[in-house]
Order: sequence, then C-alpha cells, then structure tokens
Amino acid sequence: MSSIQKRKILFLGILLLFSNFLFSQESGKFIPSGFFYGTVYSNFHYQLNAPNESAFEVQRAYMGYTYHLSSNYSINIKLDIGSPEHISEYDILKRYAYFKNAELIYNYHKLTIHAGLIDLYQFKVQEKFWGYRYIYKSFQDQHKFGSSADIGASVSYVINKFIKADFSVMNGEGYNQLQTDNTYKSALGISLTPIKDLTIRLYADYIEDDEIQTTWSSFIGYQFKDKAKIGAEYNYQANSGFRKNRDQNGFSGYTLVNINKKFELYGRFDKLWSNTLSGDPHSWNIIHDGSAIITGIQYSPIKNIKIAVNYQDWYPYPKNLENESYFYLNLEYKF
Repeated sequence: MSSIQKRKILFLGILLLFSNFLFSQESGKFIPSGFFYGTVYSNFHYQLNAPNESAFEVQRAYMGYTYHLSSNYSINIKLDIGSPEHISEYDILKRYAYFKNAELIYNYHKLTIHAGLIDLYQFKVQEKFWGYRYIYKSFQDQHKFGSSADIGASVSYVINKFIKADFSVMNGEGYNQLQTDNTYKSALGISLTPIKDLTIRLYADYIEDDEIQTTWSSFIGYQFKDKAKIGAEYNYQANSGFRKNRDQNGFSGYTLVNINKKFELYGRFDKLWSNTLSGDPHSWNIIHDGSAIITGIQYSPIKNIKIAVNYQDWYPYPKNLENESYFYLNLEYKF
C-alpha cells in the first residue's frame, strides 16, 4: 500500500470520527456525568474587650458530589463538617460530619423539584444577596428562625420573568435533628423582580406542636449594576419554640460597594427583639436580644478565594452584660 493510499485512509478515518462527533452533538444525546465540590470557612479572631479571647478556627467545611443522571434528573450529596450547636464553649472544639444534602433533583423547563435531605428556600435569597456567609450568617440562620436544610420536598416554579414561587413540606427540625413524629412544617415563598436589579421576597411557614409556630419574613434588595448592593429584611416569629405568646422580631440591613474587581467594602446592622409578657418587667428573651454591627473589606485574589478583614460587635440589651467586640480575619476557599 502506497503512502498516498495510507494518507487517504487516515483522512477518511478522521473524517468519519468527526462526522460521528457532530452527529452525537446534533442528536442531543445525554452523557451522564458528575463533579466533586467543596468549600471551607476559616478565621482568626481576637476579642477587643475582656477577656480578650483569640483563636484560629475552621468554622465549617462542605464536601459534596453532584451527578447528572439525565437531562432532567440529578443527585446531590453534601457533607457538612463543623460544630452544629455552639451550646457551650467546648462545642467549638468538636467537629461533626452531617449530611447537609442527600437529594434527588428534577428539572424541567421552569419547574424544579427537590426530595430527600434538601436545602430550604427560607432565607436563600437573603443569604445570596448578603454574600458573606463565611463571615456572618444571614439573620434568620444566625438567630435560628429556621434551618438551612431539612428532610422533605420542595417545588419551585418560574411563573414568568417577574415572579418565582416555591413551596416546601419538611419535618421542621433541621438537618442535624431528624425527627420521626407526625409534625410537619410547610412553607410558601414568592420572589418578585418587578424591575431589573430589584428583588423582593415574601415568605411564611407554619408548624404545629404544643402551639402553632409561624414565621413571616420580607426582603427587598437593589443592585446597582456591578458597583454596589443595598438590602433590608424584616422577620417575625410567633410562638417561638412552640411557646405561647412568645414572639420574636428581627431587622437586618446590609450594603456592599465594589472598589474594583478584587476589593469590596461591606457593612451590616442587625437588631433582634422580643415581646414582653403581661406582668414581666423585661422582654421574655432579653438575654438573647440585642443588635450587631459588622463592617470590613474583602479581597479576592482569584475567583474561588475570598479574604476579609472586619470588625464585629454585639450589643446585648441587658444592662448588666458587656458588648462583645471582635477583630476578624476570615477566609473562604472552594473548588
């Protein structure tokens, strides 16, 4: 066989492989695939007032895997490694691995369904808009107005370019306290985008045990192109912890300004307060009531690394308690 004939055969073989590739692309044949991902939150902090506590800390690590079974179905499994309940000072030294997600996801055009151990929609919009979860949790998460994940099912649907609705039914105890009783929590949320860059969120949930506990929240946020953001939310919980007439209120306002592609300035103010029961001199939850200030600057050298220097202060309402002032150096890195 001559060299010219060999070249012709080689050329025809390459052409055949290329045509098969084009045909597979045009036919839209789905190839199952998956990917690993992870995120780590760590910090160094120093208390500016007595007792001047300081430490290096790894707050949390998320490790997960998503696998796309088809163009409509996928599986997501994520581990949350951290201290789920900081009840005592010793809990900060402990690390537990929990399933944060173990879910089947269905997507079809404007419809999305999650089932299993799922992320909840309760404060997702606020958390995403705030954007500094590795520095400080969003208000409802920080003050336990609800959990970020639970066992149950959720449905979200994009009605049109202005309105998106979501509905969830879950156990109601969160992802690290999985119950087997007959109590369920249901939630409904509406996200509105009446004009470009303006987001409005309305949410309500209902759960009945010894008493009926309901949580209501509202949020409004505006993004000025890629230059700045400003947002505010108000939250209300009736019969908190299934205790009659014990209500909580909360406000959170935050803003950020982009200096350039790598630097951002940010600030936030929170306020948590509770009602006063008949005959009591103080609000029922005064030991936890107070306000917080967070302000600082973030530097992002590359896409998946964030470094933040910030000041955090918590002002408790009881006059016999001192405020807690901290300097923080926070770090987030992910893949």
